[in-house]
Amino acid sequence: MIQLEPISGFFKRQHALQALYPMRMLIVCGGTGFLCMNSGDYPLLKGRVFFIPEEGLVRLDGEITSGYWLSFSSLLYAEFLLQHLDPQAKNLFLNLSFRDLDQHRSIKTYNLLDQLTREINSKSDISFLAQYLSLFLGFTAGLDGYLAAFNLDDLQEVLRFRAILEQFYRKERSIQFYAEGMGMSAGKLNKFLDRVLGKSLAVLIKDRIMREAEELLLHSDYTVDEIAALLGFEQTVNFSTSFKRHKGISVLKFSRLT
Repeated sequence: MIQLEPISGFFKRQHALQALYPMRMLIVCGGTGFLCMNSGDYPLLKGRVFFIPEEGLVRLDGEITSGYWLSFSSLLYAEFLLQHLDPQAKNLFLNLSFRDLDQHRSIKTYNLLDQLTREINSKSDISFLAQYLSLFLGFTAGLDGYLAAFNLDDLQEVLRFRAILEQFYRKERSIQFYAEGMGMSAGKLNKFLDRVLGKSLAVLIKDRIMREAEELLLHSDYTVDEIAALLGFEQTVNFSTSFKRHKGISVLKFSRLT
């Protein structure tokens, strides 16, 4: 579901890069030349991250002294979209785009990729890798600015928390439950979440539930009653009230947006 490998050397545009999965990224730590696509040629610059759409062969013409070639499945990309519902996330791989990172963000990006490589090689659980990839995509695309302040220890804890949250957010609301999963006291977990994410557990759970509610309302055949039950609400009216407070629009009006 995910492929990540270092890339370096001289490349000629006659030969296309091979990728195991449809969503593709090229991270240039250093290089000269061009990434060549049907839409045009794009300079290979230090600190440039390319987001490459599914369509079209990827060819390089020049030298990469250091970089990474990343590809991953549409399923992992869907996990990212569940956590980033804004248009920038949805359009990230629609056309070829790139982002130039300053030195500080470049160093953070390379550290994240080195850590992700280790997690892939150690065959970490796919739900953990999905959370890691989601954070990485959010960071490199400029959607998760708070990651700039993380050290690797914090990152590991955030990844572990988000993996637990993804598994249990529909049915578990207790701070004690998540604290035990993290091996922390409830007070320590609350302080950690406030420091690194700027939100309480209750807000994080509610945000995740509402993101899932939006997805189900727009892209499933479930009734509102069924969605309410799936998301852990005992009564549909409680779900409808919570959704309207969160989105500023009723469930019925939102479901008609498609």
